[in-house]
Amino acid sequence: MKDFCILCEKYTELTKEHVPPRKSGNNGNKKTRTGSFEDFLKGDFSKGDFPKGIKRKPQGNIYYTLCSKCNSFFGSEYVEEYIKFVEDNKNFLEKNTSLKNEKPYLTHSIKKINPLRVAKAIVAMFFSINGERDSFDKQFLDSVRGYLNDPQNRLFPNEDYTIIMNYYLPIGVPQNDRIKIPNDIINDGHTHNIIKGFMTLNMSNGETIRFSEIQYESIGFTLIDLKNTTFKVNEGFDLKNLLCIYDKTKKIHLYKVPILTPTMLTMMEMQNNINYIDSGSDLLIRWQVITNFLKELKKYNNVQTNFS
Repeated sequence: MKDFCILCEKYTELTKEHVPPRKSGNNGNKKTRTGSFEDFLKGDFSKGDFPKGIKRKPQGNIYYTLCSKCNSFFGSEYVEEYIKFVEDNKNFLEKNTSLKNEKPYLTHSIKKINPLRVAKAIVAMFFSINGERDSFDKQFLDSVRGYLNDPQNRLFPNEDYTIIMNYYLPIGVPQNDRIKIPNDIINDGHTHNIIKGFMTLNMSNGETIRFSEIQYESIGFTLIDLKNTTFKVNEGFDLKNLLCIYDKTKKIHLYKVPILTPTMLTMMEMQNNINYIDSGSDLLIRWQVITNFLKELKKYNNVQTNFS
């Protein structure tokens, strides 16, 4: 298909790109499907079919926003470091015994990696997601185009956007031979993967947040449009230092990264009578709402204790 490449801005043939990169697990197969988690739960699998909201994606999650030259440029400059980052974090999660103790946060260090190239690969994913016709966001694309065009450019617009990381663990669902469980929603050792362009949420307290989200294969990222957001997010690991660091290999420290799954968040929301419209996505925002509620509850209990 022909259209304007979102990086070089030339009208040319656009090529298939995998977001996230194929080697991070986004390789697709005959059973790969994506869609709403709620649609999946409503499906009548005894008849061997899937709900209408569940779509087959045998090639994985792909986009057509870059020309061949720009697609290859991203692949050669940024993807290799990102794959190392993903694989290291996956291995860390698989071996971490703290998960069995239900700890809400993990801290991890990665040696011999280029954090700037990793950060640029993450920005490049959001660049493509928000570069499609249906989710085109000119302001974001224009603000990071120069940053992505030059591997050594460290001028990410931190005053306008922030990217926050979380760990994203599989949903536990018992297997049944009669049920063909789709890879991109639930599978043994895999996650319900979420990819969405910018959207605005009006929170119950009157505040708003505009964000884009990627939750895929053990790692999640939330891109927040700060100029159009009043709801403060202080949970998760903020990538701001990695986005503007020097272009060299070093050791990075991922501090207090929250571990999130839709199931865990839904259970906590039900337990605390928190109403949230989407039970399958917006994970970091939902986690922030829950932690805010629990902090206020603790303050209230402390006040009650002091008066009694």
